[in-house]
Amino acid sequence: MAAALGLVAAVTALAGGTDVAIAALGLLLTGLLLLVIDVRRRQGELGNRLKKMAQRQLVDLRRTERLQHLPSEVESASRRSLAALTDEFQLAVGRMETAGTSTLTGLAQERLAAAERHVEVLGHLADVPTTAKGVTAASEAIASLRHDVLGNLEDANRENKRQQVALRQRVDKLAYEPVRQVQALMQLMNRIDPRAPLPATGGWAMEPSALLRLVQLVDDTRPGLIVECGSGASTLWLAYALEALGGSGRVVALEHDEHYAEETRHLLRDHKLTDVAEVRHAPLAEVELGDQVFNWYQPESIQDLAGIDLLLVDGPPRASGPRARYPAVPLLGSRLAPVARVVLDDVDRPEEQEAAEAWLAEVPGLTRDTAGTDRSAVFAYRRPK
Repeated sequence: MAAALGLVAAVTALAGGTDVAIAALGLLLTGLLLLVIDVRRRQGELGNRLKKMAQRQLVDLRRTERLQHLPSEVESASRRSLAALTDEFQLAVGRMETAGTSTLTGLAQERLAAAERHVEVLGHLADVPTTAKGVTAASEAIASLRHDVLGNLEDANRENKRQQVALRQRVDKLAYEPVRQVQALMQLMNRIDPRAPLPATGGWAMEPSALLRLVQLVDDTRPGLIVECGSGASTLWLAYALEALGGSGRVVALEHDEHYAEETRHLLRDHKLTDVAEVRHAPLAEVELGDQVFNWYQPESIQDLAGIDLLLVDGPPRASGPRARYPAVPLLGSRLAPVARVVLDDVDRPEEQEAAEAWLAEVPGLTRDTAGTDRSAVFAYRRPK
């Protein structure tokens, strides 16, 4: 078009048509201006596409670097898991040895007591006339002694067998548990792009398999408010899971230990998640439930919490008192959303199992979910109409 307009302008100018030539030149300049504007627009679009490509390449580069470091992280996680399992195994062996020592001590004490009672019976027999009545009393005393000794031996034998079964189960888990936890950790790492070093999992913290189930639960239910009894690595993973959803959800963690609460806050600051998660220092206080008194978080720390979509019960620690985690649902049940989830960690321990059974019996609308792990249980709550 520019070439045609230029040719027209030249021909008309030679032919004496000045007005037509000027008009053709005007059209030519206008066309060139539009062409320049279009070129600049296309350059801007191309620049934006190149910028996006550079950003994607940067993300891919970071992922590649993370994958390059993943073998060492997996190796480190495997070593930590193996160390934790080895410690647990040694603890179990120590318990077995202690149980065996206690059993032998008990047997020795029973034998000593039996000998003393035998001497006592013989002394009574020496003083009692040899009559049918005296013989009957002595026989009854000896039979009672025999019954007590045999009963104690049977109790000790049952306890010893129970300890052996528990130890055998722990040893059997050593064959597959490290691999399972490493696989769960790798799946967790693929879900986020961490902004700082991640804390260790397992031991006192939740295991990778339990954390993976927890993160998946957040993805499935998209909770607006998560309340966590206890704080630590799980607080960080919950915050990352909520951030990935891109909504306005938040995590509120209750922590009775002020030093540990500050450590978790520092962890959240390092990962730039303070706008998603909050750690509240809530010292333990006596709370009454029925005719029982428990040590639980101060009631003032939960006064503003309502509409809880996900409740994670991973505290207080067992050392704080008997059935330490039972009060969570009785005290927070009225603050749950109409449809909510409750997760109880360390459910492989007897006290947590008792708490779970009590919740199911006492809270209408609470049912057990099948989607749990070896050490955590998930409960679905639907408020009765």
